[in-house]
Amino acid sequence: MSTYKEQKENKKNYVLLKNHEVLGTFGNLKRLVEYMEGTEFLSYWTLIRKKEYPIIYKDYSIFKVKHY
Repeated sequence: MSTYKEQKENKKNYVLLKNHEVLGTFGNLKRLVEYMEGTEFLSYWTLIRKKEYPIIYKDYSIFKVKHY
């Protein structure tokens, strides 16, 4: 079991950009997809299979960054 301090050190956030403008930061991909609901965007199941970042789709980019 990891300690709270270790969990915080390893935490990552997802940053959503459109045309190099930040739309939001999210703790998990499910929230990011819920935010993008109603637009033409990748599904949650497609995103979780991607292992390399940034994920680029049309004008959107998703970066996985370290939480500070």
